[in-house]
Amino acid sequence: MSEQTTPQAKGTPRWIKIALIVSLAVNLGIAGVIGGAVLRAHDAMRNNIEAPEGVAMLARAMPAQHQRELRHEMRMRRGELRPDREELRSLRNRFVVALRAEPFDIDAVNGVFADQREMLSNMTAAGHDSVIEQIRKMSPQDREKYIRRLLGNDPPPPRP
Repeated sequence: MSEQTTPQAKGTPRWIKIALIVSLAVNLGIAGVIGGAVLRAHDAMRNNIEAPEGVAMLARAMPAQHQRELRHEMRMRRGELRPDREELRSLRNRFVVALRAEPFDIDAVNGVFADQREMLSNMTAAGHDSVIEQIRKMSPQDREKYIRRLLGNDPPPPRP
């Protein structure tokens, strides 16, 4: 008896599988970037400013009218509330220089961090000043509503 062997079909070459996986990963990455940009576009169109998170949490709990006034005031104080890109670049460069220095000087690294803390402190103080101004304008009823929202006993209104 003669054995007949049927040729086995070869599977997909390994390099094609790898290429498909890489292509899928790249496509998902691109989709993620586009999706993130679309999700952020709404805030960008409204000219939102990036406030320190603590200030943002305080603002979200405010009654709606005070939130609007706070947003307006913070737009007016935009320069105080955003870090200066040139200053950030300078801090980063100083940090790298301090890390590369021989002999190494930990005090130089500490100095860069101290300057960064001062910059962040100034931005946070400007945000707090704006929040304080709105709290000063609140009626006792608005302050009570604000307190309930801060404590989580009264949900804040949906963001416009």
